Amino acid sequence: MEQTLPTVGVEEEFLLVDPATGVAVNRAAEVVAVAREASGLELEHEITWTQVEINTSVCGGAEQVRRELRGLRRAVAKAAREAGCRAIAVGAPPVGDTEGVISDGVRYRLIADEFGALATRQLICGCHVHVAVPDRETAVQVSNHLRPWLPVLGAVTANSPFSRGADTGFASWRSMVWSQWPVAGPPPVFTSWQHYQAVCDMLLESGTALDPAMVYWDVRPSSRWPTVEVRVADVGAGVDDAVLLAALVRALVANAVMDVERGVPPVPVPVEILRQACWRAARDGLAGSALDVLSGRLVPLRRQLDGLVDRLRPVLRANGDLPLVEHGLRVLDRDGCGADRQRRAFRDGGMEAVLDLLEADAADHPPRRGVVEVKMAADVDLSTSDALERRCAEAVDAGAEEIVLDLSEVVFFGSSGITALARIRALGHDRGVPISVVASSTVARMLHATAMDTLLPLRVPPAA
Repeated sequence: MEQTLPTVGVEEEFLLVDPATGVAVNRAAEVVAVAREASGLELEHEITWTQVEINTSVCGGAEQVRRELRGLRRAVAKAAREAGCRAIAVGAPPVGDTEGVISDGVRYRLIADEFGALATRQLICGCHVHVAVPDRETAVQVSNHLRPWLPVLGAVTANSPFSRGADTGFASWRSMVWSQWPVAGPPPVFTSWQHYQAVCDMLLESGTALDPAMVYWDVRPSSRWPTVEVRVADVGAGVDDAVLLAALVRALVANAVMDVERGVPPVPVPVEILRQACWRAARDGLAGSALDVLSGRLVPLRRQLDGLVDRLRPVLRANGDLPLVEHGLRVLDRDGCGADRQRRAFRDGGMEAVLDLLEADAADHPPRRGVVEVKMAADVDLSTSDALERRCAEAVDAGAEEIVLDLSEVVFFGSSGITALARIRALGHDRGVPISVVASSTVARMLHATAMDTLLPLRVPPAA
C-alpha cells in the first residue's frame, strides 16, 4: 500500500500586472519583499521581474496541496496589491508587451546572453508537479510511463488563450511560446538513467542547455530532488485545476512505480507523434480533440481524461485523492478549462472581466449565488440517488450559500436516498453550506424513521 502513497509538491508561477491596464509590470522585487515582511512568505523569483513563484511543502496528498495553495495564493495576491500591482494566474500575458526585463542573478544573465530575445519573451507562467520516487533509475522509467498522458495533462489546465489583447486561437498560448526552447516538449524514451544522463551531457556539451535545470522536457527526473517533475501545464486559473492536476500526476507516478516493479514496459510512443498530440491539445483544450496516442485515433480530450481517471481510480481511491478529483471534474464540466472561462469572461465583460477572473485569489472563491433549490420529482432509488447527490454537489461548487432540497413530489424514497442525503449533509457541513429538505409525506416518514430529520431541517407542505 505504501507504494500508492508518494508525497507530492506543486510550484505555481504568477504574472504581475498593472491593476488598471493588465499590462505586465516589473514589480517582482517589491512583491517578494512585501510577502516576506507581511507574512514571512519566501516567494521565488523567475527569469523576468514580472513573475513570482509559490511552492507548497512536501505534501502527503491532494487535500494538503489544496489547503496550502489556497493560503499561498491569498498571500501572493495580497502582497501584489500592497506593492501596487496584481498577481494573476495566467499562462501568458493577455494584453500588452510580451517581453520583460531579465531578473538579477548570474544564471539568468547567462541565459539571456546565450539565448537573446527567447529569454526576454518568457513572460509565461506554468504549474510544475513533483512526485517522489525511490531513485533516479525509477524516475527515468516512470517518466517513460507518463509520456502518453502529457496531452491530457496539458489540456486540464490550458489557461492562456489571449496575447496582445486578441484571441490566439489556442487554449494554451504558453505552450507555443515555451516550445521555442531547444529542449522543451515531450522527451524521448530512455532505456536507463545512464542513457538519460548521456543525452543530458550531450545537450550541455552542444550548448542547447547551460545546466541540467534547462533540460525543459514536459516530464523529467528533477535536477534537484528525488522526484519526477511534470512541467506540461499552464498555471491553473483556480486552485481546483491545480489540485486536479497534482492528484492525477501523483496517481500516475504511483501506478507507474508499481508497473516498473512488476516489469511492465512503457508504451514507446514516438516523439513526433506525441508532439503532434500535445500541439493539438494546446490548441483545443479540453473542449476539443487530440490524437489518443495509445489507440492512434482522434478522441475528444474530455473522454481521454475520463479514461485516465478510470484507469487510475483504484490508486486514487487508495491514496484518498478520489473525492477531490471528482470535484475537479465537476468544475471542468461546469466551467470548462481556464481558457474557456477567460473567453466567456471576455465575451461578457471584456478584458477587465478576464483580469478579475484571473486574480490569484479570485478563482478560489466562486460568486455567491444565494439560496439554490434542487428539485427531484422522480422516485429516489438506486438509479436516481447518484443524480440527487451530484446535483447538490454541483450547486455547492457553483457557490450556493444555501441549498433547499425539494422532495415534495417524490412518491418513493429508498434506503439509497438516505445514504445520498447523509453524504449531501456531510458535504454541506464541510463547505459551510446549510441544507434543508422540503419533503412529501412519504419522504418525511422515511426521514423520521431513520432519524435523518434530526440532522437536516425538514419542512412538509400542508398539501402533503
